[in-house]
Amino acid sequence: MSKPPKPTKPATGPILNGPYDEPLFHYATAADGNLDYRDRRAGRRIFAPDTPQVPLGDLTPTPQQGLYDINDLAANYRNYLVNLLRDQLGAWRGSGYAGVTSRVTRELLTYWFENPERASHQRLFFAQREAVEAAIWLNEVADKSNPGTHVLNQLRTAQASVKDPELTLPRIAFKMATGTGKTVVMACLVLYHYLNRSQYRHDPKYADYFLLVAPGVTIRDRLRVLRYDTEAAFDHQANDYYRQRKLVPPAYAGLMAGLNARLAISNFHGFEPRLIAGNKKSPLDGKLGLDGRKVEAREDEAMVLRRLLPGFKPGRRLLVLNDEAHHCYRPRAKGRDTDEEHSATENERAAVWYSGLRAAARRWQVRAVYDLSATPYYLTGSGWPAYSYFPWLVSDFSLIDAIEAGLVKIPFLPVDDSAQQIEEPVLRNLYEHCKDLLPRKGQRTQRREVAASSANDPDADPDADTPADATSPGKRKAKPQAAASEAPPQLPPLLRT
Repeated sequence: MSKPPKPTKPATGPILNGPYDEPLFHYATAADGNLDYRDRRAGRRIFAPDTPQVPLGDLTPTPQQGLYDINDLAANYRNYLVNLLRDQLGAWRGSGYAGVTSRVTRELLTYWFENPERASHQRLFFAQREAVEAAIWLNEVADKSNPGTHVLNQLRTAQASVKDPELTLPRIAFKMATGTGKTVVMACLVLYHYLNRSQYRHDPKYADYFLLVAPGVTIRDRLRVLRYDTEAAFDHQANDYYRQRKLVPPAYAGLMAGLNARLAISNFHGFEPRLIAGNKKSPLDGKLGLDGRKVEAREDEAMVLRRLLPGFKPGRRLLVLNDEAHHCYRPRAKGRDTDEEHSATENERAAVWYSGLRAAARRWQVRAVYDLSATPYYLTGSGWPAYSYFPWLVSDFSLIDAIEAGLVKIPFLPVDDSAQQIEEPVLRNLYEHCKDLLPRKGQRTQRREVAASSANDPDADPDADTPADATSPGKRKAKPQAAASEAPPQLPPLLRT
C-alpha cells in the first residue's frame, strides 16, 4: 500500500523569511525552476546554477507536487563555491568571527551586524551581510584553515578559467537581486579596506586606492554616494552612504576626510583613449596619412590611467569594484548585431572594460576585483556558454530569495491576451477615430476656389459672401480685388528731376 503524499501547507503569501536573518524556509523548487507555493520546506534553497531563477509557480496542486525539491539533490551541488562558502560563513558567523586578527575588522563587523544600538531601519539586510562577510573571510581568514585553503584554491582555478595567465584578474563575484542594496555593500567593502589600511599601512591584505567602474553615466552618477561628503556638518545632511547608513564607527569618523583622494569613480568608457588636444604629439598630427585619413594623436595606456586615477602612485595596492559586472568579460567571439541580438556591440564594450582593468593591473597591484550584479553570467554571443554563471561567483541571493524575504515584489511576466474582448486603445490609431471630425479644407483654400469660380462665372456677384464667411459670422467680407487699371504711385515733387 503506497504512502499518502506529504501534506502541504497552504500559501498565505510569498514572504517566508525576514530580510535581516538567514533564510529558514523556501518553497519547494523543481529542477526547471517552478515553485510549489503549497509546499514550504525547511532550510535554505541550495545554489543550483542550472535551475532558472525566475519565480514561476502554480497554486493548483498536482499528484507530483510535494514529492520533489531541488534540495533533495543537494549532494550534486555541494562543491560549488557558493555552497562551500555558505557552510564556512555560517560556522564563522556562529563562532563570533573567530580568526579575525585585525582590531578594525572586528570593530566593523560588530558595528554593522551585532550592534544592539543600531536603529531598526539602519540594519543591513542578510543579503548585504553575507556578501560583506564572504569578502572579509576570503581576504583574511580563509588561509588559516584547511577548508578555507580548499575554497581559495577553487577560487583561483575559477579565476584562471580565461585560459591565459596574462589576462587573469583576481575577480570575486557577488550575486544580489536588484533592490537588495549592492551600493551599501560597496560602501562597506571600501570602508573595510580603507580603515584597515589607515591602521595597518604595510599589511598587503588591504588596498591603498579604490576604483569603482560602472557600465554607464547614469549608474556612475549614482555611485557618487560613495564619495565622502566633506561639506555636510551633520549626518542627516550628508549625501554619502557612509553617514546616511551609519556605516562608520564614531572612533574612525575623523579619518574619512582623506578617502576621496584615494577613490576614483568612472564608467567603462573612460578606458577608451581620447584625442589629445592642445600641443601635438607628432608633426604628422592632422595631416593625411597613406590611407587618406587624418593622423590623430590619441592617449596611450599610461595617459589613460593618469587621467582616470590622478594621484594614484604606481605600484601601490588597488581595489576594483565593478557595478553591473556582467558587462565586463573577455569575449571569445565577435558576436553579431541584429534586431534581436546586439552581441557584437556588447562584446566590444566588454573588451574595453576588461582591457582597461588589465592595464590597471600592469600599473598597480590589484588586490581584488569585486563584481556585483544581479545577473553575473555570460551574455549571449560572448563566446562562452550563454547565461552560464561566472565561475568565481562566491555569494548568491537570488530574486526568489529576495521575494521570499520580502525585499522585492513579485514580477509579473507579460502574456498574450487572446480573448479579443477589450476594444483596442484609441490612441494606437488615433487618426482613424477622428478623421471624420477634421476640416476637409482650410479657409484659404476655400477662398481661392470661390475666387476662381467667380472669375469663370460672369453672372457671379463680386460682393457676395464666400462660404467661409457664411460659416464664420462676425467676420468681415472678403475684400474685392484691386482694379487692374489702377495708376502706379508717383514720386514726390522734390525727387523729380
